[in-house]
Amino acid sequence: MRETTPSPRFHDSASRDLTSGGPSAIELAENLDTLSRAQLEDIQQRNLAATVNALRQNPDVAASWPGALDLRVARDLLKLPLFSPADLQETCPPASENLVLGDASAGLVLRSSGTSGLRKMIYHSWEFSRRVSYLGSRGVRSALKPRPRRVANFLYPGELNGAFGFAQEVTELLPAMAFPMGSSALASPETPEVLRDHQVDTVICSPSAGTQLLTGDDTRELLAGVVTNFLYIGEILGESRERRLAAARPDLTVRSFSYSTSETGPIGYQCAYQRGSTHHLHEDVLVVEVIDTEAERTQPDGRVGEVVVTTLTDSGMPLLRYQIGDEGYIETEPCLCGSAARQLTLTGRVGQSMNVDSTTISRDLVMERLGTLGITDPADCQFQVVQHGPDGPRGPGFSIRLLLSDRTPTGVTAEDAIAALYGAYHMGRVFTAPSYRGLTLERVDGSAFHHTPRGKTPFFVERPAH
Repeated sequence: MRETTPSPRFHDSASRDLTSGGPSAIELAENLDTLSRAQLEDIQQRNLAATVNALRQNPDVAASWPGALDLRVARDLLKLPLFSPADLQETCPPASENLVLGDASAGLVLRSSGTSGLRKMIYHSWEFSRRVSYLGSRGVRSALKPRPRRVANFLYPGELNGAFGFAQEVTELLPAMAFPMGSSALASPETPEVLRDHQVDTVICSPSAGTQLLTGDDTRELLAGVVTNFLYIGEILGESRERRLAAARPDLTVRSFSYSTSETGPIGYQCAYQRGSTHHLHEDVLVVEVIDTEAERTQPDGRVGEVVVTTLTDSGMPLLRYQIGDEGYIETEPCLCGSAARQLTLTGRVGQSMNVDSTTISRDLVMERLGTLGITDPADCQFQVVQHGPDGPRGPGFSIRLLLSDRTPTGVTAEDAIAALYGAYHMGRVFTAPSYRGLTLERVDGSAFHHTPRGKTPFFVERPAH
């Protein structure tokens, strides 16, 4: 249960902002779970004031959010317009430095993964980057008790992706011993032996790759009792993977490493009582809203809407009411751990869709139809559109390759899938397009799905014919 005594606070004034040269006014709680609701909102309020004061010093940044200088309390954010990924792309470097507080000559440059359809460049000050690492380590200490001692980092390094470095910095702050493996090590036959021989207790990995590593026929027994913690990041774990891990590795503790984006840094963390896609929110340095975008109003707790995030910062690139592209809802009941930090449960990405021969289809549409066949988890499916060139057997056009994991109902055939999907109007248009060349259904191990270099498993994939 939550302690009743006030928690000490970590005030970041001791760390210098290497971008501006000045101290940070942003405060961070040492342990968010020990604060009362009043204490948490008190820190959030002071951090909001520090953010507004920083905006006041830089008119170009403030101009992106008319009315931002009038913010007094968190609910005043409702007066501001939403800030979309397209808005960020137009105003972020190199096109513009109007979103950068202070000098943009020093700091950390990242690029978003583009799952919302737009690649955005983000400039974080070094002070903001240190704060990101601190929040990550604070979250892991809440999720895992005892804390990890030896941590293998299997995230993808490079290409302006911040996840690998984030995991390294969090491991340092825990503190623990870091094994910087990288995503390429997952294909090495030596990797399981390295983990066993060095008694690595914790793996940080994408959900799909980590599940394969820890439940594979040739690694499950080897790593049992050695790797006891799996921290995933990058996408939702999914019910199917969660069941697979529980069945193959009942000794394994599975938690989210961090609910985080390149633009905002950590948004949520899990405690020992949370599973799946439910996270506590880092409310001392964030304001999170769940909104009905069509009605432009806040959703009541328990109702699904679009997740909108305001980062509270006095350096780097602030974001006010930023649409991160996720859907979810605020839990109506407090967590069993006793934390006063609100809980957000994610339900998926906003409007995941693909244009197929001028017809737009959505993931929700495909899953609604496949649900009639008993296929309900998007993590068990991948919808690949294969483009055929003029040298193809039937000339230029496209075919559909529907991949299903080996955990889906075994009796489903390609004809069943076509019949189910044809019932949706837009899918009917795809099947009757002159360039449509057919649908094949393949049941494969989840590891055979297409994965991005960062380890994510997209639902829609477009690829050339082999």
